[in-house]
Amino acid sequence: MKKIIIIILVWLSSSTVFAKDISEKLKNSIVYLQISYHGYEQYQPWKNKELSEGYAVGCAVAGNKVITLASNVANAAFIQARKADKNEFIPAKVLIADYESNLALIELDANSLGKPLEALKFSEKYEKGAGVSFYWLSASGQMYNGRGFLDRVTVDSASIFYSKTLMFVTAGISEATNLGQLYCLGDKPIGIASWSGKEKEADIIPSKFINRFLKDFEDGSYDGIAMKGFETSNLLEPAMRKYLKLPENINHGVYVSDVYTIGTGSDVLKQGDVLLTIDGYTINPYGRYKDKQFGTLLFDNLVTCKTAGQKITFEIWRDEELKTIEAAGRKFDVTDMLIPWYEVDRQPEYAIVGGCILQKLTRSYMMARGEKWEGMAESHIYHYLLNESFKPSDERKDVVILSYCMPANINIGYHSMSQNVVDKINGMKIGSMSDIPKALAQNPESKFDVIEFEMDEPAIVLDKSQLESAQQSISQNYGIDKNINID
Repeated sequence: MKKIIIIILVWLSSSTVFAKDISEKLKNSIVYLQISYHGYEQYQPWKNKELSEGYAVGCAVAGNKVITLASNVANAAFIQARKADKNEFIPAKVLIADYESNLALIELDANSLGKPLEALKFSEKYEKGAGVSFYWLSASGQMYNGRGFLDRVTVDSASIFYSKTLMFVTAGISEATNLGQLYCLGDKPIGIASWSGKEKEADIIPSKFINRFLKDFEDGSYDGIAMKGFETSNLLEPAMRKYLKLPENINHGVYVSDVYTIGTGSDVLKQGDVLLTIDGYTINPYGRYKDKQFGTLLFDNLVTCKTAGQKITFEIWRDEELKTIEAAGRKFDVTDMLIPWYEVDRQPEYAIVGGCILQKLTRSYMMARGEKWEGMAESHIYHYLLNESFKPSDERKDVVILSYCMPANINIGYHSMSQNVVDKINGMKIGSMSDIPKALAQNPESKFDVIEFEMDEPAIVLDKSQLESAQQSISQNYGIDKNINID
């Protein structure tokens, strides 16, 4: 009996302790966001999707400003907020949405707000295993809360975005959180819920990352986070280390397997380098380092914790020598990529020529095929996504594809052609969508427009004398309001 009592006491002392409910205290710091979304069909890029509705949680950072997830406001057409003490909705607008940080700053209309919001102060505290509570406001103005515990810290990308950033992972949550719910350790805010797709675990964007975001925007301009411009692979094999002529006393580092043309390090690193340290932190052969606060993490965090423009120091092994090189943290817009990883807040770029739909290749376009889109992708198109996405050049800024041909008399014989990469139009090399109008204006004396493709696919030849009437007929039949949309 005595043993049983001791075991129970030990269990009680080690069990997760939760702080008292602070819902009442947070009523003027959390808002309900109602969001209307718009968008475009990827395979009919001239066509709007029907408006849809969604909601999110906003956490106050100033009297009339809240933060939420950038993924919550992607393709937002209209936003309004509700406070706990106010039945009427308050007009709101996005000031900045950083999809790589997955954070957005929303401004509420000060004239409609009434009593200003009470700004939260985000604590950068972390206690592994500690109980946490999360809070949100419903559409009816009711505060709700749930519980979980801090399980681990990781470095990962959110949703469809590229950059791997610092995340807390909570386990044992009472319900799914992925809309920006406020997480607190005791009565201290420590982050907001990120998108995770998990049921019993939740990802949290931690205060350290939120505070960087807010500081970046203090002066009204926003630089964004530094983004990695290279790839690495583990360096475990003794034979490979000998081949690289690494000294025996250097048993750390990762192999730089590829260098992009955009992003941090793309201007100073070379394929074949061994990356040994970043800002003095030793990188082990698995690509991890020892963080002073969070323990072992992926080294990506040493890049993405920086604001673009800040100095980063790399120690590398190159040409049988130790070298120290400095670089500025660099960011890039997703539209700068050869194959953009996502496409939000914008209409897809396209040009329709004689019923042939020419489009800018993006990962969003490929994903529109459905859940198993990777297995459906044509190998030559998937190659560009897999190997060339981060390597735009002056000669090639976009990959232009023939999506498909809308059946019409002018393109008889080509109706089955689709998913082909455009090489030339009227003899002009196509390196971007903006090249298409220039190429079509070439050779005005010619009777035909000729579209050539990679992979020795047959060319499409269109009779110019039929083009104008065909364009009008196709536009009318398919409800196309404009035949070209190029930024």
